[in-house]
Amino acid sequence: MRRFLVFLLLAVFFAASCSLRKKPGGQDYYDQAELMFEQRNFNNAIENYQHLIDQFPFSPHAENAELKIALSYYQLQEYAEAINALNDFQRMHPTNKDLPMAAYYLAMAYYDQIHRPDQDQSNTENALQQFEILERRFPESPFAQLAHDRIQVCREVLARNELFIGDYYYKRANFRATESRMAELMQKYPDTPVAPEALYKLGVTLQKEGKKYSAAQAFAAVKRHYPDTKYAALADKEVKKLKQPIDNEEDPLRLVLAEAGFGPAEEQGPRVRVRQREKGAAATPATPAAPEPAKVTAAAEAAYGPDGLPILDRPQPKAPSTIAAAATAGPATLRSIRLASSNPPLSVIFDMSGPVTFEKHLESSQDTSTLTVKLLKTAPDAKLQRHLVFARSIFKDSDIKSEAGDITVTVNTVPVSRFAIIPLQEPPRLLVTFTPLNKDLGDTAGHGM
Repeated sequence: MRRFLVFLLLAVFFAASCSLRKKPGGQDYYDQAELMFEQRNFNNAIENYQHLIDQFPFSPHAENAELKIALSYYQLQEYAEAINALNDFQRMHPTNKDLPMAAYYLAMAYYDQIHRPDQDQSNTENALQQFEILERRFPESPFAQLAHDRIQVCREVLARNELFIGDYYYKRANFRATESRMAELMQKYPDTPVAPEALYKLGVTLQKEGKKYSAAQAFAAVKRHYPDTKYAALADKEVKKLKQPIDNEEDPLRLVLAEAGFGPAEEQGPRVRVRQREKGAAATPATPAAPEPAKVTAAAEAAYGPDGLPILDRPQPKAPSTIAAAATAGPATLRSIRLASSNPPLSVIFDMSGPVTFEKHLESSQDTSTLTVKLLKTAPDAKLQRHLVFARSIFKDSDIKSEAGDITVTVNTVPVSRFAIIPLQEPPRLLVTFTPLNKDLGDTAGHGM
């Protein structure tokens, strides 16, 4: 009986003590989580933050707890969980004052996983995209400057990746793929430390392809844009060896990129409709033709490059979009046609009053090439000469005809291998640049117009 009474008293005592123990509240979980976070005990911090969210979803600390969970995952280098949590936080709390911080660590979760330039760069691309979004959305945030610095690093890594792949193709004598890679690098990353080397190698590659004139323009661009680098001196030597004219009417880099299919992006929508015609074939409307893929053996086609694409089967850059009718541009005025200022000139300038839509095609024979450019919704200036005799460099003459509100310009030259038409602004004009067949240009130079 006495033992029973002792047992009963102990049971009552423990029951009373349990009833007096305070149940943890939202603030308790939050304080404990904050302490664990400060002590870098991130797993326990996540557990306490999650208890707060689950049991007290309307707590004033709930939003911060969600962010701290994401940051804890980041500190634990559990990047997939951190990325998901940070994306959820931004989506669910678009007005939270800590959005810049969330955006920064979302980008950093990709940034910390960046591989060497010779490896996959998907994390680099994602990091760059997130840093750029942060810089645009929160330019006044202290995280914006941090993002800007990281952007420069991402761009350099991506540029080095392009350079690595371009070198890979060059060593395998796939010069077309090398040209495409180096040109793409120069279009996207001309301000990176890699650019001078890439542009010089682009010139070397063009030489290997037999494109002497284009190679000379590339080397001239190295001297113009990167004069204080070692590649400028190397490029100067190559220009002198090539003995090709340099077209100074426009930036030579722009001409090289346009020929490689990486012309400037149109800011106000498409303005150009192109009609290409092969020798002896009827003209049919078409978009600008991409370079034909190189002919390779079955074994070479089966080989894959470091970017996971077949060595000779990398998609070519997209040509500018076309339009079905010339409703967006014009009416414009053709003010004059003149030769570029280089000696000897290899480009013709159409001076315009504004943007113009045009069609074009080139016909070539053994002795001559004729480029026909139809300027839609264009009128001739009253002082415009209708027949021009050039007798200089590769050019012979030009005829201008007006009909039904359009102007057709024919330019006759010695045989050329290719051409490009580049719309320019300030002042508006069309730069028509030609690449002659590989021969000494000295025998085609005349005494002036």
